[in-house]
Amino acid sequence: MTVLILICCICLSVLGACAPEPQTSRDTYVISPAAQEVPTLLPDHASLPALTPQPLSTLIPTSQPGSTVQYGIDAVLDWATYTLQVEQRVHYYNDTGEVQPALIFNVDVNQEPGDLTFKRITNASHLVTNYTLEDTRLTVPFTEPLAADAEVELILEYSLIIPQIEAGYRDGHLGYWGRSARQVNLGMWFPLVAAFEPSKGWITPASHWLGEHFVLRSADFVVNLTLHNTTRPVRVAGPGESSRPNKECWRFELAGGRELALSLSENFRVLSTTTSSGVKVELYYLADDPAITLDAPRHTLQTAADALALYEELYGAYPLKRLAVVEGDFPDGMEFSGLVFVSQDWFKAWKGIPNDWLTLITAHEVAHQWWYALVSSDQGHYPYIDETLAIYSEVFYIEKYYPDYLTWWWDFRVNTYAPQGYVDTPIYDFYSPRGYIDAVYLRGALMMEHLRTDLGDEAFLDWLQAYFDQMQGRIAYPIDLWSLLSTDQYAATSQTRILYLKNPDLLPQSNSIP
Repeated sequence: MTVLILICCICLSVLGACAPEPQTSRDTYVISPAAQEVPTLLPDHASLPALTPQPLSTLIPTSQPGSTVQYGIDAVLDWATYTLQVEQRVHYYNDTGEVQPALIFNVDVNQEPGDLTFKRITNASHLVTNYTLEDTRLTVPFTEPLAADAEVELILEYSLIIPQIEAGYRDGHLGYWGRSARQVNLGMWFPLVAAFEPSKGWITPASHWLGEHFVLRSADFVVNLTLHNTTRPVRVAGPGESSRPNKECWRFELAGGRELALSLSENFRVLSTTTSSGVKVELYYLADDPAITLDAPRHTLQTAADALALYEELYGAYPLKRLAVVEGDFPDGMEFSGLVFVSQDWFKAWKGIPNDWLTLITAHEVAHQWWYALVSSDQGHYPYIDETLAIYSEVFYIEKYYPDYLTWWWDFRVNTYAPQGYVDTPIYDFYSPRGYIDAVYLRGALMMEHLRTDLGDEAFLDWLQAYFDQMQGRIAYPIDLWSLLSTDQYAATSQTRILYLKNPDLLPQSNSIP
């Protein structure tokens, strides 16, 4: 199979192309993983070497073998009007094994009318006029049916209006796509090629206000973001390899991601450290809040770096060179490939102690780099596949770094709520956060603890490592997790599965991976 991984990231003049010029640095705090002293702030205008001019065509390094989708995005954000003008190139290799009459996209930003307006879509310079956008499903017919193993490139041109982040949890927790008075977040902001499964076809999941509903295939990304009409310096948090072709443009290259999210603010300050494996962890925090001292950001950075180091040891290597942790101006937290949000609420509430929400949420969100970004799943129908593993990663974190607080964790996080419900319940069956968290997260943690007892520590960890090794870069379903147990191990977990799962007998089922 020949896979074309050449993306033409051509910035049209109307979008303000990223022309290379010398770069200046942002303010950066630097601490070592074990440091206790207050980090030192580098000068505002510390010089960096001039960038080598980037060619308009870029070969994206692919971290996952057989990547079949590549995106090249040129976007201009007008800071005064909070609007985006976007040209998106999509290169797709037909790996479905079938002739396809059209390419299907998930367009999450189309949940709210008015946020998205398509200008035009072209296929090999031919204008596509018969595309359809129904809710979040975009169908782009090909000029000719696309044969199996054939390739195509589409260009999507559209504008976006970035919405105000809503107050309250119900809508506010979706603030990863939105703006506040001090932050702009671009999460799930561009169309993504849908996953395909032979037995189901193109997967375009229904949205739900609770939890996540995404089913995301692995892809490669190059994003050029240019800012217009700024009045103060803006910092941009993003994943992967980052560069500054000029002082108005940020460039991010991400191989093997599920999406590419960005966060921007005039109020960001940055702390950074590097793990022993060479991963740079960056914390972007909002410095204009008097309720937050430097100690909370520093603790968050330390927690994130420690968690990343531990999860590499437990699950497998983290393939990216950077991880961005961003203080989000919206409730809760949210995971993306190479970038996670931790709510400003947890920063404000931090009491200066390790046994606190800020520690747990940070460790939890970092775990999603393994259980979402690297091993994806059908988050709507099987939310426990990633959330149960993420919350139990908190247990591993506390055991490793704060073992005296392990009993506290179980009481504070789980037992106090006396959770009920089946762990394998779809998000669509929940209509309150409490019921969803109790069943999927808290009962999920209890299930994992019982499975650990059933299997023993060594076999339990071997199971999780085997699952990560086999499913990295793919979309996992419950059968993929449970089928990695031996016959004897599966039998040993019978009572636990009956206690926690609505559908405890999984192995007789068949499943295929897109």
